[in-house]
Amino acid sequence: WGRRIALGIEPLEIEAWLKSLKRDEHFANATMDRQRRIMSLVFKSAQRYGLIPRGQEHNPLRFVRCKTSSSYEAMTISPQQAFAIWSRLQQPESTIVLLAASCGLRASECLGLRWEDIDYVSGVIHVRRSWTGGKVGLPKTKSSNAAVPMHPVLAQYLKAWHNETPYAGNEDWVFASFTLKGKQPRGANMIVEDYLRPAAIDAGVLKEGDKTVFGLGNLRHSLASFLVGQGTDPKTVQTLLRHADVATTLGIYAHSHSESRMTAQGDMLTAFFAPSTSVQ
Repeated sequence: WGRRIALGIEPLEIEAWLKSLKRDEHFANATMDRQRRIMSLVFKSAQRYGLIPRGQEHNPLRFVRCKTSSSYEAMTISPQQAFAIWSRLQQPESTIVLLAASCGLRASECLGLRWEDIDYVSGVIHVRRSWTGGKVGLPKTKSSNAAVPMHPVLAQYLKAWHNETPYAGNEDWVFASFTLKGKQPRGANMIVEDYLRPAAIDAGVLKEGDKTVFGLGNLRHSLASFLVGQGTDPKTVQTLLRHADVATTLGIYAHSHSESRMTAQGDMLTAFFAPSTSVQ
């Protein structure tokens, strides 16, 4: 806004600016809303220090309309398509894809796993941390920090990778970077660009040169779509994906047990490994 006088900025001007960000910078609705809220805080700070009058009418952002919900719709794929992608991958990328496809773990949660988090005896995976931007962090939400059921089929593939990786200690990363000698997990961007997308193109799920956003998160969305389509109890889907609120999943409340979550995961794995004639 350069040297414009704060009290001379009109709400419709700000709305036009936000629309230009969406058009020229390709900002998402949520990003534009953050810009709006930051600008509002600037005006509130000026009011706090007496630089402009404190009346509500002197903060133009109170009258600015801005969409807050995301217009992004994640691409979903069928279990058969997921299998076609998985079958074209080697370890450890194949196991990462299997985790995301059957458990709904986020990419940051997959990469944040240590071998101590894999409980073969109890058949659960403990989601205790995330790995994002080269740093260890907490899971996305409080409900994300929970044990995830591990179906015997999934455990089989995890054990196979556990026996193969040179970084198999309790405190080692499950998907350790060989380049960094196990000191950090692999990078999510590298996994997607070097392995997942090429496998999806080879399987015919994506076309060469397709700019559609496609990563490990799409496997999580696809799992939810598959389970809802199968008529799985919404509460079961919520707890398997560890949504903070079932409204995020479907908007219906119901009761769920660990056994039903294991069955739901087993349904996905059965469909995942089922022979497919539709995808070559």
